[in-house]
Amino acid sequence: MTKLSKNESSRSSGLSFHELKKLPEPQHHLINWIRRQNKPSLLDIAVHLCQDEETALKCVQPLLEKGFLEESIEEGESYYRFVYPPKKGKSLFKKLADKKKAKKATSKTNFIKIT
Repeated sequence: MTKLSKNESSRSSGLSFHELKKLPEPQHHLINWIRRQNKPSLLDIAVHLCQDEETALKCVQPLLEKGFLEESIEEGESYYRFVYPPKKGKSLFKKLADKKKAKKATSKTNFIKIT
């Protein structure tokens, strides 16, 4: 079973690429590395940073608090993934659904029943 841990103090819903460039170089590289991995564990991150797990957690914690990373706990082990920023505007599916509804509404009003 997977339990997602979302930090309550999270102010952001993902890291924009503009914000990524503003991060300090070590955090920038860590985010990019986590993005390329398939849900690395805390141990994986510690090995990548050549640190112990406690130190790795201290590096990850600020990114979790800002909402740039999300933690999932599977079988007692923590895994992390990058949180992409929400897309701006309507999704293509939503736009097509709205267009279809509008078309149906106009087609119903254009017909006149002749008897």
